[in-house]
Amino acid sequence: MSNNSSMARIHENTSLLCGKDPVYYTNIIGIVVDWVIFLVGLPEVCLACYALLCLLKKDRVAPIFVINLLLSDLMQIGVTVVFIISRFFDATFHPFVRARCIARLFVRFGLTSSLGFMLMISAERYSMVAYPVWYHTKKNVNIAILISVCIWTLSLTYSTLDYVYMIQTRFSLLLFSIICLLPAPFLLGLFTATWKALNKSAAMRHEAKNRKKVLGVLSLMLGTYAVLFFPFSFRNLYCSLKGDDASDAEDSVRDLSSILTSALVYLSPLIDSLIYIFLRRDIKDTVEAFPCCKTPLMKLREFQDRLTDTSQTETAL
Repeated sequence: MSNNSSMARIHENTSLLCGKDPVYYTNIIGIVVDWVIFLVGLPEVCLACYALLCLLKKDRVAPIFVINLLLSDLMQIGVTVVFIISRFFDATFHPFVRARCIARLFVRFGLTSSLGFMLMISAERYSMVAYPVWYHTKKNVNIAILISVCIWTLSLTYSTLDYVYMIQTRFSLLLFSIICLLPAPFLLGLFTATWKALNKSAAMRHEAKNRKKVLGVLSLMLGTYAVLFFPFSFRNLYCSLKGDDASDAEDSVRDLSSILTSALVYLSPLIDSLIYIFLRRDIKDTVEAFPCCKTPLMKLREFQDRLTDTSQTETAL
């Protein structure tokens, strides 16, 4: 009896420190999404990182914010491993209860830093169109590195303070919701401003490929936020203002909305990797970044050259 009571006290104390496990953790949708993130997202993000390194070696262009966004995605994917493994053990097993508490800190750290880098990617595309001379200077790289360090620092500071001082309070959810909603007007404004700048730019007006790439990146950032982040942020803001608490009596609508919006926002690393496509010149250039695809492409080119030579010979005869 004494052992059981001591374990109960440990679990109670741990719950007091980091809060109750969200309903997403025990729901089948959350379990499936976590496995999808790990099995699909991990190789996808790793391939995107590898392709970006090839881009750096080939073009000597450093997409600093994109690299940091993918690093943030890798961190979020790594955190899901903690939740996946802990589900195989008793929910009250103290080491994994503590691990889940720390993992939730890194979830907020990853989400807030991802939002910061998404905003900076959009701002970078705008500056590339509106201020092309300044954008291509060497100082721009140094500024991007400095901004990235600031985003990581601010995100870690907020997440740590939230974990230590506000993890159980409703103010924590309210503040997190406001932080997640802050990029919305800026992302929309940057998309509109870049669209107008593209129409005014004489150089970009005649370069359809570059124009599509710029708009593609901005559309991906705005679309990702609108579909994945905004429902999650708006739902949390509504619940925090209304006063709903996950520790209260069960509410099927509240729980279902929490599960669905959380699942959407946790799937964001799968979408972020697509930004690499808009940083390459064309589809062929994208495929050539991977060594396994080079041999088939070379054989295809040789076959096309043979067909061309054959057709030219027949025409000459």
